[in-house]
Amino acid sequence: MVDDDDKNEYSDEYQFSDLDVISPDTNEETTSSDAVKKESNTNIRRNALVAVIVIIIAMLAYKFLGPLFTKKPQSADTVPSLATTSTSQPATLAPQQPQVQTVTPSELPPPVETTPPVTQPTPTVDTTEITQRLSALEVNQQNLRSEMDSLNSQLATINTNLNALATKIAQLNQTLTVIVTRVEEQSKEISVLTIRTKPKPVRKVVIKAPPPPSYFIQAIIPGRAWLIAQNGSTITVREGTQVAGYGVIKLIDSRQGRVLTSSGRVIRFSQQDS
Repeated sequence: MVDDDDKNEYSDEYQFSDLDVISPDTNEETTSSDAVKKESNTNIRRNALVAVIVIIIAMLAYKFLGPLFTKKPQSADTVPSLATTSTSQPATLAPQQPQVQTVTPSELPPPVETTPPVTQPTPTVDTTEITQRLSALEVNQQNLRSEMDSLNSQLATINTNLNALATKIAQLNQTLTVIVTRVEEQSKEISVLTIRTKPKPVRKVVIKAPPPPSYFIQAIIPGRAWLIAQNGSTITVREGTQVAGYGVIKLIDSRQGRVLTSSGRVIRFSQQDS
């Protein structure tokens, strides 16, 4: 009998301890749920404040950095879920085998409400403007490169043209020097030839013409006269007759015995006739 009483006593203690473990007091449940709700509310407010501060900082950084702004990796601050802790009371078991009792679902404690993790809103950056600027910069760089290439090609062509002109000028100088030397040689040859072909001074031979014959009156009548030269030749003259060395007969004066000529010479009788 004593053993039976001891068994019943141990079984009753085990049953009470199991009930304490399975169904805690309602007061403890209400206090724990209130504390969890307050803590979750404070966590939500804190996370919202942190999100607002992060958004403001991101906007300021985008404003100041401009196109150099690089998108930072998104970081989501999650609120760790609150794990419900239940206080379990250790059960003192009797050395005898405990009686297994089935617990109905109505006796289970109500589930503790867990707040879902609050994700921090990441700042959205409008990358269209940045891409437009980058594309514009790339286009400008390509245009500059093309212009530089064209300028380099133009400079190369100008250099080639200058080199060609320099070579042509050198060739012209060479030809000019050759021409000058040839002209000098030809001038020397011409001077030599002019000296050789210079006509010798010709002595003028003066041939004295024989003096005109002197005429004398042989006979004279009015309007006509007969003249005789020193060599014995005779001529008959009238007024207007041409006589060599005397000119034209102007007047035949039979009274004075003279013949006047255009040259001013007067033909008279010879001294032998007088």
